[in-house]
Amino acid sequence: MRSAVVIVASVLCAALLCSSARADDDPYALLLAPAGTCGPADAQLGLDEQTAQLTMLCLTNYARQHAGLSPLSLNATLTTAGAAKLHADVSCGVFSHEPCGQPFDTVFAPYTAGASAFQIGENIAWGTGSFGTPRSIMDAWLNSTGHRENILTPNFKELGIGYLSNQAFQGTVGAVLWSQQFGTRTATPAPAATPKPVVKKKPHKRRGLRLRHR
Repeated sequence: MRSAVVIVASVLCAALLCSSARADDDPYALLLAPAGTCGPADAQLGLDEQTAQLTMLCLTNYARQHAGLSPLSLNATLTTAGAAKLHADVSCGVFSHEPCGQPFDTVFAPYTAGASAFQIGENIAWGTGSFGTPRSIMDAWLNSTGHRENILTPNFKELGIGYLSNQAFQGTVGAVLWSQQFGTRTATPAPAATPKPVVKKKPHKRRGLRLRHR
């Protein structure tokens, strides 16, 4: 039987619902990369997928490293999982870890397949205007207990980042949706090769063999 640990968290960060906290009253301000540390894209909207993913990866690893943790590596399978979750949210018009009644871990199936043990987690968020930028989303996650715990879980080794920009979502236009898919896994060891039997050959006994030459 495989062992698994699943951690989930969610946050709704829309206009009028969340804002960046100031450093003087934010106990987690030191975990948020200063503006521009991860490039100018951290405060921009309408990013292409690669730029969005690399910027959010940078913000995530800044927080982990300043908490004394190892950085995460970007995993394509987890990124695909994150995109699938966000597309399902938009398609079903819900902000949920289980959109359309789909079990939370369904999108993780390709990642956990063949693993003898795994641990997965997920953060999701959406915002409009300046609340949808990478830095604003990370600020909201860091100031939410469950999301911060996912970001700072020592056991996680890999990260996938889902990103959808300029969406019509739950009665708003221009919504930006984000997801973080966290994971670590242990591959099932390959079965040990069966040793081949050792066969001892019986030497041929030479009988009356003579050689001649002329």
